[in-house]
Amino acid sequence: MKVGDLVKAAYVRSTIQGKYHSGIVVDIREVTDLFSEKYAILETNTYVKVLCDGTIMTFDLDEDKIEVIDESR
Repeated sequence: MKVGDLVKAAYVRSTIQGKYHSGIVVDIREVTDLFSEKYAILETNTYVKVLCDGTIMTFDLDEDKIEVIDESR
């Protein structure tokens, strides 16, 4: 998956779960977050921003469902 690909995505842990959104990937970002301050455990999350119907929606690559429909060149 890369910027410019057409994808179909759905939130898994949300009140609108199960509803698929189709759009173009506009940004993919890897973020390192502090998971546990007590034990200094870090986790890396990959967020995919998708332009759907004029709105940019952010999906978590590990938790949400994202399927590539058409790859850009």
